Amino acid sequence: MRKIEWKTSSVVGLLASIVFFHPSLCLEQAKGDWPGILGPGRDGYASPQTSLGVVAGKGEPKLRWQLDAGQGYAGASIAGGYAALFQRDGNQDVLRYVALESGQVQWKTEFPASYRQGVDSDTGPRCVPQICDDCIVLYSASGMLACVDRKDGSKRWSRELKKEYGAEDGYFGAGSTPLVFESTIIINVGGKKKGGVVAVSLVDGKTLWSATQADSSYASPILWKGAGGLADTLVVPTRLATYGLEPATGKELWQFPFGQRGPTVNAATPVVTSENQLFLTSSYGIGFLLVGAKGQSAKGGNVEVVAKGDSISSQYATPIVVGDMIFGTDGREDGGWPSFRCIDAKSGDTIWSEAGMPICHTIGIRGQASNGGEKSVPDTQLLLVGINGKLWTLPATRGGWTPGWSGQLPEGKYRALPALSKNLLVVRTSGGSNSNWYCLEL
Repeated sequence: MRKIEWKTSSVVGLLASIVFFHPSLCLEQAKGDWPGILGPGRDGYASPQTSLGVVAGKGEPKLRWQLDAGQGYAGASIAGGYAALFQRDGNQDVLRYVALESGQVQWKTEFPASYRQGVDSDTGPRCVPQICDDCIVLYSASGMLACVDRKDGSKRWSRELKKEYGAEDGYFGAGSTPLVFESTIIINVGGKKKGGVVAVSLVDGKTLWSATQADSSYASPILWKGAGGLADTLVVPTRLATYGLEPATGKELWQFPFGQRGPTVNAATPVVTSENQLFLTSSYGIGFLLVGAKGQSAKGGNVEVVAKGDSISSQYATPIVVGDMIFGTDGREDGGWPSFRCIDAKSGDTIWSEAGMPICHTIGIRGQASNGGEKSVPDTQLLLVGINGKLWTLPATRGGWTPGWSGQLPEGKYRALPALSKNLLVVRTSGGSNSNWYCLEL
């Protein structure tokens, strides 16, 4: 095990504006898919086929369909023209597979729901389903991991991982969405006896390896390409530390502290910058870290902090990287006055800030390359979904808060992550007796 070396100097040398994170998921990507948390690349970007009419000023969103959402904070996933919707209805956790265009339910499957109320009265699932080639992977608030057939919802296997590994519920139950890498599912279970991070087979659910004693967080693991000379490094943000592991074996390569004891959470998923560095953020006085590989050819994958600060301290919304910029929410829903910010992706310095904003989930939509010769970059638009239901489109530039369009979703609290497929946005309200799924044409 190698501890991180703390260093605050910035790294020079601008690479391409494309983010170096391409997870090896089990799904053969189709046009417009949003197959799991934070989209096809687990980085907040929609597929290249996405094009929104509202960006061109073509009016208000059109409601396509509406369904009851029960309890839960799990966002939708979309693939092949169908959406996977995971929720709790009474004493059952229910997965529904619906036609994206119409909302017509194709099938549903149910599992006994055993999670009891924690800090939040909502007892539904928190984790976004992951759609694979022929199956869907689920992780419930009680820590039940399951795999169902994509064709008809029949159950292939399930395991009560938190119970098996003696993991605590935490403040809100299980909420770290598993990562599917090739034929392996990797979960921050938070259990004892090396049950902190567990890898199981997608085929039969059997354990492949387990590692660390770390408690679970509400952030989700990602793959980091080329970190320290390694082909892929599994990055797992846990309750109090972030780990770098070998995906195939769980061997610990490095770790560094990130988190704080007490009534705090790590909930924003790490993102990879255009400099191939990790950006981690949390609220509760923690702030952000920019972490880079120490010597790209060094064996063993040593890493070091290259910048830290508090320009984006996000309670749970994951920021997005656009070239040499990072956009995201700074602040907490339960205290203070959040703002939406653009910061420099190399130094972490604030470029601009818009105060008085709700917590916002951010989706990136890549456009055509602008006319700028050899230095031209794709013209990226951001779709912001505020937890108060407010929508904005915003050009991703250093020029300040200049939204091109704004709209409003139906009344409700939109804490769940949105999903965007082509021009169809699927969102859900949570935390009330009248929670709904909505699909809107933008």
